[in-house]
Amino acid sequence: MFDLSGPWGRVLSGTRLHHGPAMQSLAVDPVTHDLFVIQLRDPDVAPVEGNLCVNRVNRRTGLVLDWMHLDGFGHGYQIGAQHLGDRTHLWSEAGPVRNGFGTRVTRFPFLPGQSIDMSASVLLAPFSPAAGTLACAPAVDPVGNWLTIHYRTAAGLFYARYAINPATGKAAATPAATIAHPAVIADTFQGFATLGDLLYLYTGDPSASYETSNTHLSVISWSAPGTAPRVTRVTAVPGLPRREPEGLAVEPEGERVKLLFGFSGDGERGREASVCEYTSDPTVQGVKVVAGWSAIAPADGVAPHADQRLPRARLVSLGGTTQLQLRGSLGCGLSGDGLIGTLPPWLTPSRPVRAAVPRNMANGLGACQVEANAAGELWAHDAAAGSRVTWIDLDCFSAPWA
Repeated sequence: MFDLSGPWGRVLSGTRLHHGPAMQSLAVDPVTHDLFVIQLRDPDVAPVEGNLCVNRVNRRTGLVLDWMHLDGFGHGYQIGAQHLGDRTHLWSEAGPVRNGFGTRVTRFPFLPGQSIDMSASVLLAPFSPAAGTLACAPAVDPVGNWLTIHYRTAAGLFYARYAINPATGKAAATPAATIAHPAVIADTFQGFATLGDLLYLYTGDPSASYETSNTHLSVISWSAPGTAPRVTRVTAVPGLPRREPEGLAVEPEGERVKLLFGFSGDGERGREASVCEYTSDPTVQGVKVVAGWSAIAPADGVAPHADQRLPRARLVSLGGTTQLQLRGSLGCGLSGDGLIGTLPPWLTPSRPVRAAVPRNMANGLGACQVEANAAGELWAHDAAAGSRVTWIDLDCFSAPWA
């Protein structure tokens, strides 16, 4: 379904969540496409283990829209989402909490601004997938209509999947299949997702750089669990100063499907969240559009040329290399390096990229460098008092993006 060694895109770039601790996992409403990111609460605010915060994040701005608190639920290492009636319902761990992890699973409506505990009337009756469950967490396959539960007992690690009735949204009382976690996958467990017959496992440890990262995605088959898993090293966002894999989610979008995967990194105010994606779109003759044309927000004092194409940006994979491409033209008045615009979160690189583009001719200079940095800012360079930049044409900008 997904080419895990192929091009990847970005959904969030360094989002600051409501609390300081790292994101733990994510889920997407398959109808509204609202993105939910769960984290542990600040220990000085919620010192008791198992207290969580669910953040609903605006995908266009990367900002938290609202949040909900869960008291005594667990660690949040994987969550799932369903759209029932007219609202999002989330699956998560549920207490009793043991060593920081929930020992049951439950479902509840997302109620922004509210706090609930295990006595809340909105909870689906919590249940354990097996007797003696020591920890567990759920994920939802909105394409194949499956609820998958990862759980641990004294006998080991297992996965159980339950059929979901697409008409009612109810999960079956007994699992359709149960398989053991592959013994060959021994790295730190960070998330999972089912899509049809495939089970995706996300593993890895915190690392200070891309070069030392052991983040992997592994794929096994529900119908042939004894087959050796396909294991792929995740090469996304190489520029993150600190990277820890956190959570998976499946998102249907028309005829295409996305596999979202998260990273937590360091930020000025706590652990920032980054979310990336693989899509099911095929590569045609070596070309794949990773993210379509999106508007560039002009900086103050910068004006798009009304008689030209408005400034836009996109990501396209050419022969296996993802390129950031820009188009459009704009007017400005730069006599030094200056900010000319901002990219949306899903086009922001993790490392600076730059290219030469045409500008107004001044003192023999007809080109300038434009750079996109890891904050999503577009900067124009090479302007000076004697060679002011009054307009820039972005159509020639194409640079390797990562």
